[in-house]
Amino acid sequence: MSFFADPTPYFDRWREQGPALIDTPDGRRAWMISRYDDVVQALSHPGLSSAVVPGGMLNHTDPPEHTQLRKPIARAFSTRRVEALRPRIEQITNELLDAWETEEEVDVIETFAYPLPITVICELLGVPGEDSDEIRAITAELLAPETMAQAYGRFAAYVQRLVDTKEPGDDVITELRDEPNLVNNLVLLITAGHETTVHLIGNGLLALLRDPALKQTLLDDPILVPEAVEEFLRFDGPLALGVARVATSDVVIGGVKIPRSSAVTISLGAANRDPSRYPDPDVLQLGRHPHLAFGHGVHYCVGARLARVEAEIAFGTLLRRFPELALAAEPEWRESFIRGLASFRVRPKP
Repeated sequence: MSFFADPTPYFDRWREQGPALIDTPDGRRAWMISRYDDVVQALSHPGLSSAVVPGGMLNHTDPPEHTQLRKPIARAFSTRRVEALRPRIEQITNELLDAWETEEEVDVIETFAYPLPITVICELLGVPGEDSDEIRAITAELLAPETMAQAYGRFAAYVQRLVDTKEPGDDVITELRDEPNLVNNLVLLITAGHETTVHLIGNGLLALLRDPALKQTLLDDPILVPEAVEEFLRFDGPLALGVARVATSDVVIGGVKIPRSSAVTISLGAANRDPSRYPDPDVLQLGRHPHLAFGHGVHYCVGARLARVEAEIAFGTLLRRFPELALAAEPEWRESFIRGLASFRVRPKP
């Protein structure tokens, strides 16, 4: 079975090996870091650089450049601003689920998990909502190795046109207009601002529907939904393969020396299934966080609060409106850097 269909055997093998040079599922030759403690160490190690590609994108820079870039973006995604979005996120969620009321079967990804976060991030950033289909198409190409370079050029050109022609407003693009590397970082914010949340919702809902006891627990006690979101992130988060680094010096991780200039992959998914950290890691169990689904250290996901709020509202509303929601067919996993479902059909009602 491929990594994309079921990464668990790969996680187990990588952790058993410890830090080792392997052929990664995305076609790279890299040192794989996969044990929880090793991953925490690697994500904070000054000898492992995030600057694996040029361009000044937030997730591919190191301090002090990263610190300077992050400050204005973090302000734009502040807790206060995200919390103020709750009523709008609830409205979008309910409007999308209204369409489920008369349907025997629906595709979760197409009708809910995708349109919810793309609508939210477009409104927050100031991207025209009518461009969401174009953004989705470019993003899909951006996350496929064979089309990545061409898609990035198209995406950057789209963002540049948007920045050049957009009227000022109460949005993040307006706030960041004078910041350095704006186009590259808007590509990142648009992509990461919806793509990972799509699959947090999709992967999490699939795990929940396969665990009737947990589903009943959340139906009986909805206050536990935020706790469940954290466990969904640990159990099957979108960044299963993880993040890339390059060694700027000889680095020792987990007692193993990684030579200077080596490519490194840090598997967040494998760390989140490490049995030394989480007993019975392949079982859903509330109360296990903290986890590493949003990373660790200076590169901790700047949009983590927004993703959590969207997921909490999505799961809470789904369970309240469709308590008998059930799988209609076996889902299909896609092949992508971000772990997620290509197709996921459910029955909203019996």
